[in-house]
Amino acid sequence: MSAASRQEDLSGSEGIYESFSDMVLCTVIVLITLVVVLALNMVEQLNVYIEPNHFSGGASRPWLYLQAQNADYSETTSERLAIERAVFGEGDFVLVNLFSPSTALSATTVKDGQTVSAKKGHSFHGQSDLTAYSFLQLAAGIEPGSFPVDGTQTALMLPKFSHKNIALEPSEPNGYSAMPENELALKTMALAWPVYGNTLYPRRAQSDYLNARTKIYVEVLETSDDTHRIMIGHSVFTLPQDVENGRLGWLAGFSSGLTELVYLGQAWSDPAAQTNKRIAFFEQNGFAEAAADYRTFSYPGKLTTEQEWLLRRALVVRPDIPKDRLVAYVRSAEAQKEISNTIVNGGSARAFLPPLLAHRDAWNAYTAQCIQDEIDGTPPQWLMGELLEPLGFDQAVIRGLREET
Repeated sequence: MSAASRQEDLSGSEGIYESFSDMVLCTVIVLITLVVVLALNMVEQLNVYIEPNHFSGGASRPWLYLQAQNADYSETTSERLAIERAVFGEGDFVLVNLFSPSTALSATTVKDGQTVSAKKGHSFHGQSDLTAYSFLQLAAGIEPGSFPVDGTQTALMLPKFSHKNIALEPSEPNGYSAMPENELALKTMALAWPVYGNTLYPRRAQSDYLNARTKIYVEVLETSDDTHRIMIGHSVFTLPQDVENGRLGWLAGFSSGLTELVYLGQAWSDPAAQTNKRIAFFEQNGFAEAAADYRTFSYPGKLTTEQEWLLRRALVVRPDIPKDRLVAYVRSAEAQKEISNTIVNGGSARAFLPPLLAHRDAWNAYTAQCIQDEIDGTPPQWLMGELLEPLGFDQAVIRGLREET
């Protein structure tokens, strides 16, 4: 018979090893328990924001509620419009109105110089009144989207024309009003987006356009104070004021699963060097003509002969307005005159188009680069609370659920 004999370790290290193993095992068990509890808590918290069995979106097409009219300022008499009479006279002046859906669909009237509901119980969310030139500046930041029909592209975003007489002298008993024209509005849209020169197809099966997208490009502007400003195309808006006062109410018509509001990051400018984020990109990426035109647009030099003539007329009727303000007015007035004439009578206004429309290839390259740069970025929190949430654009786009073209 044999027996194994084990000599006792006088140091007691074997007991320590066994105790340490037990301790590690207990620690692992505790950690696993904590991880499980934490995971359950996280899932519970995420369910506040993400409902895995709830879905939204839809395939209704975006709508732009608008109208346009050719105003004749020579028909006005109020002192308030003296400068318009002097600068535009009997010439063409295309005015564009953008409406929120509630405004477009509500019966409205003018009372004490203000637009009010004509029916009890109705409410509406404002409108934006723009010159044709200002509309084009805004339109540069919007891609209406398109899809093919019989081999030709047709617009995804549809126009919804309103028919409200626009009172240019609302405080006058018999003040002048301009009458809307659908054809004028469509021509204005076609100048901004050439796809509207093609046939529109409002009634198409959703399978025809399900992969098309309407996109609104938004940049945040640097400010020296706490003011929140954004830029769509060339147009600048202040938040939350321009949501609350209805100036951005027209965006409600874009509420659709086929609309994307795209954040392009923060823009910057250096007036002393006469450059900004867009100009710098154009120069660095081979778009020299776009850079030059954008610099002239952003930091204009001497007045043209036409602008000097308009300035003299403006100074006669409104000597009380600071000259620098009148200079800015006549710069845009020249473009407004040429663009209005083109819309009404035909021809080309390329020399007077906002640079982002005149150089679409440069602008497309810029937006593509900004999107790439912002893949890992996060928009400022105030953009969500002051723009996206109030207008219903608070759900992130999820890629990969269906094939995109």
